[in-house]
Amino acid sequence: MKLQVEGVSELVLQVQSMERAVNFWSEKLGFPIVDQWGYNNGQFDTCGKGMIWATWLYIGGNTRLGLWLPRNFSEEQIAIKQSPVSQWKNGLYDEGGIHVHFALYIKPELFEDTIATLKSLNVDFLVFSKENPEASNLYFKDTEGNVVELYTKNMKKVYAGP
Repeated sequence: MKLQVEGVSELVLQVQSMERAVNFWSEKLGFPIVDQWGYNNGQFDTCGKGMIWATWLYIGGNTRLGLWLPRNFSEEQIAIKQSPVSQWKNGLYDEGGIHVHFALYIKPELFEDTIATLKSLNVDFLVFSKENPEASNLYFKDTEGNVVELYTKNMKKVYAGP
């Protein structure tokens, strides 16, 4: 591996309703809120004033999940956003593109308990595979339509060895 990374530090999802998304991820699924930001003059405001534009949740390990409302960039900001990142002198234009889905690792011995928890929370899900305890997975959608996978495959063990 050329870059010595240790996994995902943060993952950010765009949401249409902050209240609905926070209710799902924090209240329903139980991930604690660790920070919330406002948005002023085209940039995030970490002072906590005004409308909540971004919410951060701790989702385990070294990873936090960001829930962000869409930003409406001006034509000038869009032009800057499309330039090389090193030319972003007056702010951060880091809102990206479309993702397919993301997966959260769960321990194999917790897979059946996870199924029971999702059922008890009335979360619609599909168990895609559970024949192999070391690579079982299931999928569900959050309230914003993002596809979430819960996966027992330990990538560190598979790719980096014991």
